[in-house]
Parts: sequence; structure tokens; C-alpha cells
Amino acid sequence: MAWLLVSLLTPAAALSQATLPTQTLPVVAQVCGPVLEQRQHRHPAFTCVALEVPDTPAEYQIGLMGRSHLPPERGMWFRFDQQNASFWMRNTLIPLDLVFLERRDSRMARVVKVAHGVLPCQSLHCPTYEAGQPVDHVVELAAGEARRRGWKEETVLDFRWLEDSGGENDRSQSTRD
Repeated sequence: MAWLLVSLLTPAAALSQATLPTQTLPVVAQVCGPVLEQRQHRHPAFTCVALEVPDTPAEYQIGLMGRSHLPPERGMWFRFDQQNASFWMRNTLIPLDLVFLERRDSRMARVVKVAHGVLPCQSLHCPTYEAGQPVDHVVELAAGEARRRGWKEETVLDFRWLEDSGGENDRSQSTRD
């Protein structure tokens, strides 16, 4: 009987001990939105998040996998061309908020859905999360950050590329603009 228990636990133990893929990309953009509690002011306050932006298929696939921490002022920006984007949390170690957005123009996007506090998954069969409609962007934030910032359905966010004079953050030749 003990051998059966060991044989059943071995794949799970191997999965938990395996080296997870991980990446930290340079911050090349930011997303800003109004602080909703302060909208009654003539000029609303804004809150911004520094964004890492995957550019290659491998960078998209790894995303935030293997990270044990994501600071509140940091996130990852996934860009698409009107896709029914589907995300899962396999090999992700921290809970995240997934903010699904629809482009309004070259810089502005409207939140169509927020998946709050999506939990990590170490299983081979993880649930997927999507907006239920085609989207142009998905921003991943630390769990609770979307709610703390007041970013919810219909909130309009402003995306900006950070200037770097052609240095390491220059994504002008990006394959996914």
C-alpha cells in the first residue's frame, strides 16, 4: 500500500521540485488610470503601473511564471490583435489580477473584464480565464491591485511607451505593436 501512495505522489513531488521557467523583462511601458475615489475633483488623480512587455512567443508563454513576488507598482502587458485571449496560471506562484482590455485608439483602452485574485495552479489541468469577447490587451497585476486602484469594467486606461533613446527599452521594432 505504501508503494501505491509513493507512486501517486511522485509526479506531484517532481512537478513541485522542477525548476520553473522564469523571466524578468525590462520595464518599457506604463499604464495609467484615474483613481476612481477622486473623480469628483476637476482634474482626477491618476495611478500608474510600470509594465514589462513580452515580445517573443517564448516571452509570452513564460509570462510571470516562477515569480515569487510582483511589486504593487509593476505588471506585465500582453498585446493582441482582437483575440479571444485565454490565460491560465500554470506554474505561476503568486495570485494575480487579470485585466482584459479593448483598444479605443493607439493609447487608450477600455476595461472589459477583471479576473480578481486568480490563484496559482501547479496541476496539469488548470482553469483558464478569458474576457468572453476578443480583446487587444491583458495586463497582469499583483492580486488586489485592480480593486485597490478602482480599475473595473468600463474604466479607460492610458498606455505609454517609455522613452529610452533606442536603448534596451526600445521596442519600436516590436513584432506585436
